[in-house]
Amino acid sequence: MGSVKKSMQLVLNAGSSSVKYAVYSLSGLAGHPVWDCVVEGLAEGIGTTNQCCIKHETDGGKEVHKTDLPDHRTAMKQIMQLLPNSYIESIGSIGHRVVHGGESFSDAAVIDATVIEHIKQAAALAPLHNPWNLLGIEVSAELFGANMPQVAVFDTAFHQTIPKHAFLYALPMELYEKHGIRRYGFHGTSYKYVSEETARILQKPADEVNIIACHIGNGASMCAIKGGKSVDTTMGLTPLEGLVMGTRCGDIDPAVPLHLMTSLGYTAEEVNNLLNKKSGFLGLCGTMDDREVEDGTLEGDPVMTLTKQVQINRMRRYLGAYMVALLGQVDALVFTAGLGEKSHLLRTLVCHDLAAFGLEIDEEKNKAKGGRFSQNTPIHREGSRIQIWVVPTAEELSIAQQSYWLLEQE
Repeated sequence: MGSVKKSMQLVLNAGSSSVKYAVYSLSGLAGHPVWDCVVEGLAEGIGTTNQCCIKHETDGGKEVHKTDLPDHRTAMKQIMQLLPNSYIESIGSIGHRVVHGGESFSDAAVIDATVIEHIKQAAALAPLHNPWNLLGIEVSAELFGANMPQVAVFDTAFHQTIPKHAFLYALPMELYEKHGIRRYGFHGTSYKYVSEETARILQKPADEVNIIACHIGNGASMCAIKGGKSVDTTMGLTPLEGLVMGTRCGDIDPAVPLHLMTSLGYTAEEVNNLLNKKSGFLGLCGTMDDREVEDGTLEGDPVMTLTKQVQINRMRRYLGAYMVALLGQVDALVFTAGLGEKSHLLRTLVCHDLAAFGLEIDEEKNKAKGGRFSQNTPIHREGSRIQIWVVPTAEELSIAQQSYWLLEQE
């Protein structure tokens, strides 16, 4: 595995119509590398006719390349063409985001035939994600050769520490034992990074830190982390369960899909499309953009306000549950991802009137810089029993680091 000593790591996140990418440069002392993101970007609109482009960012600025991207192979070839040859030659490994690893992986894994087979098997649980993650792995092998080390970093891996009583559904046991139907959880790479970063800023060992983390973007979840390990999370068998999201409904009565099919004539495909793509903010108020929801809320629009209240109510319900899961011993409430990092209104409403529970937000700190934070920022009042932090996530960096250290061990 000598190639891992090369000075750059490539990270790829292949989706159904996009490829997100980043290149990290390593420097510093052996065993204590310094990570610097030298390139990041997004190829989007893959397979469409008029939305294709590659957004490419370096220290020199941002570029948008309008281009034809009929398939992922073309997209990845064009991404590589945007990288200097010196970067290509210095890449020592490729880390891939893989959404679902089932119960097979509690850590990142060097990709081989066995790992690929497990990812294929888990594709039944993530049909919208795993096949594209696999395609990214396949095309990488074509472009860089079979000897290039590749690593799979799983969204589900961090949650493999959730105890059985928390991940089981109250269904016949054979559905779990034979078919793997259980809560898996997602956003694990983000939670791993945020948990370790929070321990660092609190100056405590990671295995002594208890936090409730809120990863709030278009897709959203929360996680109870005890001693640096996930003990419960809101997403389940799929990323549909839990919080209200841009187009996903989150928690509902399980009888609702049955009622839609038996009484209202919906097909299974229509129900799936409704719950995943037409619900959430979009279903409640007609837009999936939380910025529009927040603007409307601040302006007093009743529909937007109600939508915001539904979102916050669901988050506060889990906040209370996770305080119980951590037996009240919570070091910090942490907000991360798009809305978590950029919405002072969301953070205000989640923490409103919870001083009796040890949560006291400082609105001056919360609204500083327009409430949009790109660095670790405390937003709690002096004396708040539970600290409140905004900790920007860095999933690509976490993937690069996990890939590097795994291959170092090899």
